[in-house]
Amino acid sequence: MAVAEGGARRRRRQPEDARREILDAATELLATVPAHEVTVAAIMGRTTLSRKSFYVYFRDRAELVAALVHPLRVEADAGLAQWAAAVEPVAAGRTALRAAAETYRRHGAILRVVFWAATGDPDIRRVRDDLTAAVVDVAVAKVEQASAGLADPRATAIALVTMNIHRLLALDAEATDTELDELVGTLSTIWERTLRL
Repeated sequence: MAVAEGGARRRRRQPEDARREILDAATELLATVPAHEVTVAAIMGRTTLSRKSFYVYFRDRAELVAALVHPLRVEADAGLAQWAAAVEPVAAGRTALRAAAETYRRHGAILRVVFWAATGDPDIRRVRDDLTAAVVDVAVAKVEQASAGLADPRATAIALVTMNIHRLLALDAEATDTELDELVGTLSTIWERTLRL
């Protein structure tokens, strides 16, 4: 066995175990420090792996963030698919928004990194854009379906989705179900009044 930085013993492990250790360390770090402090060195300092091991499993921080976001994306896509297929947009929209609120409450630390770090990091910006593109596309279809006489359905959809995202990013893990329900009610009302549903 080799000795890692800080005196901890390194051991060989299965690639999926090593990758999981890096992802877990990054998740823990994201929950405790500002995004700019989540460096490769800081992440690897929380593992029993060498710093260079990071690059065996991830090309860069953006690829790591994309891997952290992937399970959230699966959750979000399920709710989004139901909203996209719904004939009755109001109830389905509220259900999709409630599911999104649950995701943001559980995974806010990771999502805040994606949205806030995207400003100065083009790789993370691509992760963010990938995360939001499908939501915007479904929202455009719903705005067009509402035929609210809006001059630019895409601009309206982007404004409404952006409002949702920024308000949901403010949720923390301690938010109660009642707080989630109130937030979903407020956002849904804004959507419904804008689209005259």
